[in-house]
Amino acid sequence: MTVHNGDINVTEPGTVLSGLDVRGLIKISAPDVTIKNSIIRGRTMNGPGALINNLGGHRNLVVTDTELSPSTASPDANGIYGYNFTATRLDINNVIDGIHITGSNVSLQDSWIHDHMHYRNDPNQGGSPSHDDGIQIQAGNNVTVTGNRLTDSHSAAVQITQDRGPVSNFTFSDNFANGGACTVNIAEKSYGPIRGATITDNSFGRDSRLANCAVIAPTTTKIDFANNYYVPDDTLVTIKKG
Repeated sequence: MTVHNGDINVTEPGTVLSGLDVRGLIKISAPDVTIKNSIIRGRTMNGPGALINNLGGHRNLVVTDTELSPSTASPDANGIYGYNFTATRLDINNVIDGIHITGSNVSLQDSWIHDHMHYRNDPNQGGSPSHDDGIQIQAGNNVTVTGNRLTDSHSAAVQITQDRGPVSNFTFSDNFANGGACTVNIAEKSYGPIRGATITDNSFGRDSRLANCAVIAPTTTKIDFANNYYVPDDTLVTIKKG
């Protein structure tokens, strides 16, 4: 790999970053960017941020066959922020949130998010413990999570918060997920029920901090829910009502 020291701000549409060892952060400021066959190590940070930042929602960001792993342990380091991206075969580790979704059209597939950083006294949580999630969804339509392995988070493997807006057409299928207080935690807050939620054909570990809490959701959110099992005993998963 070619070492790149410092941040990268991608401003040219259609840019391809390949075979890089990035000792900094990547900000997406153009459409149709591809990041592949690389490792993103970040740098010392002065506040919460992401190794890959697409908070501007520039269309058709593709990240594939890439590791996101901060070289400096920090409560400020997260994996990917934003929306309008497809992520495939990623290894995201040693961050707070692996994927932090703030809008529509996101696909995560065949990836591993694991070994989250967790602080008992996180300065970004007012000194309370870290709220580390594999995937946090604050808003967005058309979010698909398939064929991934999500482990070792303290808060949740998947957390839907609707902090920024409504979430709709969320699909979670063919994943292995484990850990968290409840492994998949769906909240409505002020935006009402999640529309078009599908959770099917997943395997769940039993390491949630609340017993038998693979999935928790309000009764008002109707979920297409089928063929979800605990491993290794193949017990059928049911939704805990939040």
